[in-house]
Amino acid sequence: MKTLTLRVDPALDRWLSHQARRLGRTKSDLVRDALLQSRNGKKQLSVHDLMNGVCGSIKRAPRDISTNLRRYLKGLGR
Repeated sequence: MKTLTLRVDPALDRWLSHQARRLGRTKSDLVRDALLQSRNGKKQLSVHDLMNGVCGSIKRAPRDISTNLRRYLKGLGR
């Protein structure tokens, strides 16, 4: 493999180091994967992307459920 030197700011380096430790991988692995995904046009999907097919599919649900969730879940699980 070829070697690439990359300069990043301290905050990004801390984040990358944290992710590498958390995932048990090297920083180089993470950067390499990100570059490959970018090259191949793939992006990491968000929760909304993954759940897009069911978002808004509850019929007759209250319109303010996302902002008043506690009100609608009060007493649930008791």
